[in-house]
Amino acid sequence: MSVLDSTILGNQLVAGVIGAAAILATTSAYYALSPEDVDRGFPKLRGVQLYHAWNFFQRRFDFLHSNFKRNLGKSFSFNVLHHTVVALAGEEARQAFFSNPHLNINEGYKILMGAVRVSLPNN
Repeated sequence: MSVLDSTILGNQLVAGVIGAAAILATTSAYYALSPEDVDRGFPKLRGVQLYHAWNFFQRRFDFLHSNFKRNLGKSFSFNVLHHTVVALAGEEARQAFFSNPHLNINEGYKILMGAVRVSLPNN
């Protein structure tokens, strides 16, 4: 095997690794940037969901205000870990939220604020 053959083989290996990494990166970006929450039909914010969750917890009002402005005042959703958070906008959404007995603002608040049940031993 000559030096030229080993160089060509090395270049093909490098090209294969770069190609596989590009396919993996493209697939990851496609799923991270999916535009809609298929389960619930609310438009999902585009981009990395961890970034949205971080912004939500750091600057809640600014995050909601800018995304409502970007979505023309319509409802949107994003993920916080394995929970889907839906930000509702408008009078119809408010009425639907408060009239639905299955939706509970206290449970949602507990999840978003990281509340945990604490049991103290009886003395």
